[in-house]
Amino acid sequence: MSGKQTILRVSATYPLTVEVGDTIRRGEIIQHVPDAPALPIAPTSGTVQNIQFDPASHEFIIVIAPAP
Repeated sequence: MSGKQTILRVSATYPLTVEVGDTIRRGEIIQHVPDAPALPIAPTSGTVQNIQFDPASHEFIIVIAPAP
């Protein structure tokens, strides 16, 4: 297992289903987007370490720390 953090960027149009400190699993839905052909999912398992809003791109930046 890699010790690197995973950074994920998703649209900030809809709220996230995860919060900082949440433990998530690979494939877990992280945002419900109505009528989307594919929902944003976690690309890896771990803990949500940080969530920031980037106003320039209108995106949430989600940092996932690897599971121990």
